[in-house]
Amino acid sequence: MNRSGDGLAYRATPDPVGPRGTSARDVLRGSAPWVLVAVLSLAAYVVNRYLVDPRIVDLATYRAEGAALREHRNLYGDIGAPAGLLATYPPFAAVLFVPLSLLSWPATQVVGNVVGGGLVGLVAWQSCRLAGIGRDRLLAATLALAAVALWCEPVYNTLSFGQVNLGVVALVLSDFLRPAGSRWRGVGTGLATGIKVAPGVVVLYLLLTGRLRMAATAAGTFVLTIAVSALLTPGGTKAYWTDLLFDTDRVGDVANGTNQSVQGMIARLTRTNAVSHAGTAAAFLALVLAAACAVYAYRRLGDPWGLCVIAVGGLLASPISWSHHWVWCVPLTAVVVAHRPRWLPLVLVYWSWLGFLLSRRASEILHFPAWQLFATNWYVVFGAAFVALAFVTARRVEGPARQPVLATT
Repeated sequence: MNRSGDGLAYRATPDPVGPRGTSARDVLRGSAPWVLVAVLSLAAYVVNRYLVDPRIVDLATYRAEGAALREHRNLYGDIGAPAGLLATYPPFAAVLFVPLSLLSWPATQVVGNVVGGGLVGLVAWQSCRLAGIGRDRLLAATLALAAVALWCEPVYNTLSFGQVNLGVVALVLSDFLRPAGSRWRGVGTGLATGIKVAPGVVVLYLLLTGRLRMAATAAGTFVLTIAVSALLTPGGTKAYWTDLLFDTDRVGDVANGTNQSVQGMIARLTRTNAVSHAGTAAAFLALVLAAACAVYAYRRLGDPWGLCVIAVGGLLASPISWSHHWVWCVPLTAVVVAHRPRWLPLVLVYWSWLGFLLSRRASEILHFPAWQLFATNWYVVFGAAFVALAFVTARRVEGPARQPVLATT
């Protein structure tokens, strides 16, 4: 066992069981207070959602996409979505949305809210497992993380918009929690990439860390999603992958305050609402640095740090990363709290709501004073700080290691 300078230990194989002699009854007894906290948090969230914030506009758009595909209409034209919203995901996502189009709108809302709430719990559980939390504390940690995650801005708005972000994260995490020899490792990442493209950065991470079989499975699954969509909507598939993928104007203004990417930050700092060469170069550099740091973190700390770093790098490098795309803050929080709790302020930013509460229209943001302009780059700044933290943490570990666990001595 190697010990780092901050009192945390790292070793090749995590201990998922916990202290010897811990019974299921002890685990449940220790988790009882967190059950109450989770129930109260969920109840408060439900009251708030239905009395204060009833939006679920993106779910309505997904339903319209499914209907357009089922009725053989132009998937990327006017599909009758609220506020004239357009489809922006790969056509495979619309294939998955077809069942929603068969439901009434009230039934769709019920399904969306139930699935969304379940995904919060699932991602919290996956995140705690990824962080190496022992089985004796896993239930309590999951309940605690889920209870607080409901109120961080990325998760709250993912649920309130009816977004797919938590499902995408859950698919990716599922690959990294499977047994090392599983043939299914990579399928979740491939499906996630077929739904939203951005998780493709994880395939790069797998290649750079030498896991060629897992990367090939992910890439093959991704290609299969394109083949499925090509069979069902050949015109839509060709249009998306040859043209619309690169059209950021369909998604929204680059300088919009909720676009928490390097491109968005550059656009706001230069007072221009456009993708620029400088922004593209900065985004590419951010991805290169994050990928290098992710590989280094993986080799010394394992996937808990490496995966979170590459996920943050993908968010920074994407032309548009809306603030609710940053639901990777959930596994990021689990890793930081479990292994570097002194750096908790890095993740508390996702509960601040500061950047989101400022005016988000580009026409106004481009005229903000300096202090407000900084706040509109909140996630970009702290995301980059997390990448730096991972690098520093990796350097402090003595000798190579692959999986971090909490020190038990």
